[in-house]
Order: sequence, then structure tokens, then C-alpha cells
Amino acid sequence: MRIMVPATTTNLGAGFDVFGLALDLFNEVFFSFDTDRTIIESTGKYAPDLENHDLFFEVFEFFEKKTGYRVPPVRISQVCNIPISSGLGSSAAVIVSALHIANVGTKANLSQWDLMKLAAEIEGHPDNVVPAFVGGLVVCYQDGKNFDFEKFELDFELTFLVPSFSLCTNTMRKVLPRQVLFEDAVFNIKNSCQFLAKIASGKLNEAFKYVGDRLHQNYRINGNEKMKEFVEAILSKKPGYWFVSGSGPSVCTDLEDFEGIPYLKEVLKLKVNNRGLIISE
Repeated sequence: MRIMVPATTTNLGAGFDVFGLALDLFNEVFFSFDTDRTIIESTGKYAPDLENHDLFFEVFEFFEKKTGYRVPPVRISQVCNIPISSGLGSSAAVIVSALHIANVGTKANLSQWDLMKLAAEIEGHPDNVVPAFVGGLVVCYQDGKNFDFEKFELDFELTFLVPSFSLCTNTMRKVLPRQVLFEDAVFNIKNSCQFLAKIASGKLNEAFKYVGDRLHQNYRINGNEKMKEFVEAILSKKPGYWFVSGSGPSVCTDLEDFEGIPYLKEVLKLKVNNRGLIISE
């Protein structure tokens, strides 16, 4: 069987741990159960950047613990088309594909909703994994007991500046403060509400006026010298809008001039993917 899992970008500035967007770039995963031991290999553009396949095994173990079903030996071949540790959902793609494989292999027949809840529990937040499953722009909710989301189908393209260095999501979350100023919280609430209101009204260009953030981006940017230099160079060009993709280091912006930006490895122009996970025989 083959599954295709889209890249994702999250937060979109103000919507910390709430907004997620699927992108038209996919990891392809081929799998079969004609083996007596689990074998995982990766190919593709970004495979050399992948240190190991531990996350697949961690997801299988988590699935077994939660469901009581044992995941049988499986042969997996992953084509890595999503940059690794770049804030574009490479880990979420593994989690989503591994949960699907486990569900098929065990014949547990969990619903997509149940798989999304498991994926959100593994990630610790739903904003990456939910759009990877369903596509589009999703507005997610998770508080440990309750889980919910709404999806918006959109048609536009975003530009992502991907640097040559990578960042660990867990490390970058550790630099976030335990408490924030009241006015900073209100600032983000205003922006995220305006962003969503413009999206709901079909005013996509106006929506991106409201991606400004005071809750997480500055802490992440200042937590890494390369990231700080990278973002400062982007801001020196006075973009109309910008936001850190996920926990970074990739940055989404409307810039068209990229000359002189340090560490810039590649520029990805990606459309919104409204379909999400694609499954085929």
C-alpha cells in the first residue's frame, strides 16, 4: 500500500498551537506486511538529513499501549520530500503514516477521528497532525480531555524560506515562558480572531495582516543565534508579512528578494493542500 502525507505549517504567527495548514508537498510511504521483522528505509531528497527511524517505532509502541493490539512486522519505504526538522511537519508526517500503518496492520479499524486524537496526544498539540490528516486550514482544540477542530478549504500559495540549519521542536518549546504579559495575550487573541474572521469572509490577502505574534516567536528566534540572524535579515527587507513556520527554522513571508539572507538553503513556493492524507493500494 502507499500513503502520501502532506507537509504542514502551524501557528501562522498568532494562532499558537491552534492554527495548522496543509501544504502541497508530500512524503510518500510504501508498506507491506510480507516480512518477519520490521524493516524501515528512507530515500528521497531529504533522506540524508534523517538521523534514524526511531519515531516510527515510538508510534507503534504508543499504538500498542493505547489499543492493546500488537503491530505486526512491516516493511516500510519512505520517500522524504519534506525538509527534516525545518518546521514543515516532517515529524507529523511520520506520526500520521505510522498510525495508519499500525491501524491497517492490526485491523484495529480505528476511525480517522480516533487516529487524530492519538496523533495529537503523541505530538502534544494537534495543529500539525490534524491538517496532515484532513488538509486545508484547521483550527484545533485540545485540552487533554477534549479534542475538536474545524477545517477551511483555501486556494492560495505561500513562500517558505528554508535555512541550512535545523532546530529541534522539543528544544525550542523549552525556551517558551511559563507566563506572558496580559497585553501580549490580548494582542494574540485579537490577531488570531481577525485572521480567522478574514479567512471566513474570503478576504485572504487581508488575513495575513494579522499574523503578528508576541507569545512564542521572539523567544524561539532569540534562543538560537543562527535563527536570530536569519530572521533579522528577512525583516531588514521589510516584508508585508512573515511568520515562523511551526517552531522553525523555516519562515513564511511575502518577500520576493532573497539576496543576502544568511543560511538560506532553498525557497519553497507551496500551495494549500485541501485533501490531506492520500491512501492508495
